[in-house]
Amino acid sequence: MDDIWDRNGRKGPSLDRRSLLAAGATVPFVGVPAMAASPTLGAHAIDWADFLARHDLLWDRLPRTWGEAPFLGNGRLALSMTEAKDGGALAFAVDNVDVFDRRDFSWGWHAYSRARYHVGDFLLRPVGRITCATLRLDLYRAALVGKIVTDRGTIALHAFVHAEQPHMAIEIETSGDEDGCQWSWHPTPAVSTRPPVRTAADAARYERDYGQPVRIWVDNPPGERRDADGVNRWFQPLLAGGGYTTAWAEQTRGPGRRTLVVGNVMSFPDAGSLQAATDNVRAALAADPAKAAAAHRRWWAAHYRASFLSLPDTQLESFYWIQIYKYGCAARPDGGVIDTHGPWLQPSNWPYLTWNLNVQLSYYALQPGNRLALAEGLFHALDTHRDALRRTAATVAPGAAAIGHVTQQDLESPMEVDRRYEREWGNLLWVCHLYWLQYRFTMDRRMLRERLLPLLAEAVALYDPILSERPDGRLHLGVTYSPEIGSTSDCNYDLALLRWGAGALIEGHHALGTTHPSLAKWRDIAARLTPYPVDEHGYRIGADRAVQPHRHYSHLMMIYPLYLKNRDTPAKLPLLAKSVARWVDTAMAAGQGAGYLLSGAASFHAAFGDGDAALDNLQALLAGKAGIGRNFANTMYAESGQNIETPLSAAQSIHDMVLQSWGGAIRIFPAVPAAWPDLVFGDFRAEGAFLVSARRSGGRTAWIRVKSLAGEPCVVECDWGGETPAHRGAGTMRRLSDRRIALSLRAGEEAVLHRPGFAGRFDVTPLPAQPDATNSYGVRDRS
Repeated sequence: MDDIWDRNGRKGPSLDRRSLLAAGATVPFVGVPAMAASPTLGAHAIDWADFLARHDLLWDRLPRTWGEAPFLGNGRLALSMTEAKDGGALAFAVDNVDVFDRRDFSWGWHAYSRARYHVGDFLLRPVGRITCATLRLDLYRAALVGKIVTDRGTIALHAFVHAEQPHMAIEIETSGDEDGCQWSWHPTPAVSTRPPVRTAADAARYERDYGQPVRIWVDNPPGERRDADGVNRWFQPLLAGGGYTTAWAEQTRGPGRRTLVVGNVMSFPDAGSLQAATDNVRAALAADPAKAAAAHRRWWAAHYRASFLSLPDTQLESFYWIQIYKYGCAARPDGGVIDTHGPWLQPSNWPYLTWNLNVQLSYYALQPGNRLALAEGLFHALDTHRDALRRTAATVAPGAAAIGHVTQQDLESPMEVDRRYEREWGNLLWVCHLYWLQYRFTMDRRMLRERLLPLLAEAVALYDPILSERPDGRLHLGVTYSPEIGSTSDCNYDLALLRWGAGALIEGHHALGTTHPSLAKWRDIAARLTPYPVDEHGYRIGADRAVQPHRHYSHLMMIYPLYLKNRDTPAKLPLLAKSVARWVDTAMAAGQGAGYLLSGAASFHAAFGDGDAALDNLQALLAGKAGIGRNFANTMYAESGQNIETPLSAAQSIHDMVLQSWGGAIRIFPAVPAAWPDLVFGDFRAEGAFLVSARRSGGRTAWIRVKSLAGEPCVVECDWGGETPAHRGAGTMRRLSDRRIALSLRAGEEAVLHRPGFAGRFDVTPLPAQPDATNSYGVRDRS
């Protein structure tokens, strides 16, 4: 592990990034272009370490709550740090997305029978009294660095969760009497943070609320210490079998230098976690520290370089890049699905994955942001647990697939386990929309043929039992549940998703040149499915239910994210805008506004091309004007518990403002507010598998760079009006309309279009930072 704190004995730590790195970093960063590009077409000229430094989170004191805490992760293991409750120590919270109970559903639905558990906390207790602390969450290196000063000496620290290996490490360097500071382990009891059913009265209330009987809670067995050959181990057995192990060891690396290495593993139904966690710690201790640190840095460097965005609003730019960092902590191709918390579990009534919005919103930004490998973790879970999805649907439509309101990482969720939501049927189709976008952004036909289309067919088949023809000649749906609102026939949530799903199946088989026994049925659904119920206020919840104050936009899915109703038909815009306004206004007036309502409203307005309104909603979200929920100093968000989907969905709202690619056209700067006259992005993805870069200057698009990865038809839409852009690079250009241009590009070819008379370079470089807005997050004294 490399040293990145001040070794020269200066009073207090210098948290200037370049000073930190210069003070002993073993592998100093040298700026490298993000992707090789034709010299004539421009390159990404970004010093990533310097650029991300302006977005690092800084602390002038120890964080006291989760909302102030620095956070680290690798898609499975997670670490965060706060001041201990007694104020005399540092608490490092350890989490693992695999740590959840495995009881059967006689113990209740997931919050009771299969809740996620917080693993525990390591406390670092100084010898003296803490007098000051300065910390930096170094985004580029994905490390927490800083110095704690006490009245007996100093403790410099460097913590990280290894990007590719199953361990975390906290290195400390001490001076004075603080050589005697000590670590201690404090496991958390394996009990749900939603209070369990402990009495007969609790059980009666449970059955009344959820429609099913429940067993009275029996505690999991107590955890136990099982040290072995120099590795400390805490094993927490579970009543259902198996359990999870936290293993740790401290290694001395020189005078005053110690490193705590920690691993955690869950195993079920056996106790294999004991050996696995031990092996992970021993492997970390035996590894070459410099090579381990270099591998960690390489992963994170590649993660950031996948795409680039720079905004004229430096605070919003910081918010965006912290979400990109958050994705690197929360997702991996073979990791767990991002749950309601992300990997950092906080006390909550929601210790699980929620599938009626939370999971879906957590993923949309990965595909246009060109980080598709991280999105693959979601689809890997769907592929791995197909049998669980079929079991969920079995009581409704044998041979179909479904996903319930909530699950854990194994996706088991009998619909009847929670009677409130047993007719919430559209969730899997919504997830399949993300799967479809994964195909559209890659044009991976093997994935389409072998993985996506079979699952999508089973998700559409769920509706067979309630889809029927009525006297109007249309196909209508029986009663289903619109998330967070209620039940209705011809529910717009399900109508939109079913119409999209049937259309995607038709399009997918056409693209492959294949057929299917249900193709005629899907065509019939596409042709005869009843129109969306509408009243004087716009789209209703369904045939039997008007819009009422609520935070969820489930009844508006046909507008966003499905784009089935869109601004390409201008005559439809008044209905679309009226529907969105009714939803937002009634929710906010009734105090039902949530953070994701504002990020959703931003994306709706972006879909309409209204950048000013989109930005207003984003700024309201960042200012904490949601009505319910809280924004935190570290960019996390919570209502009654942590809701990671809200800030992540705001990152997608920004994508929606600068690039859209639905409906067969790549829309450049489709909803940019007047406050953003200058803007640049690099290597964003568009449907059809295109890498797109563009710069806006002086309120107009200066140039666009498009690289085709699959040779698909390419239509570009931008603000050049009647001007004919200059064309450089491969392919040919053909004007389709005032705003649309067709490019012919084969796979691997790249072209640049630029405004007539533009004489600058086509490089992707950051915009100047607003000096008073850098390092906007963390806890700082700006006086």
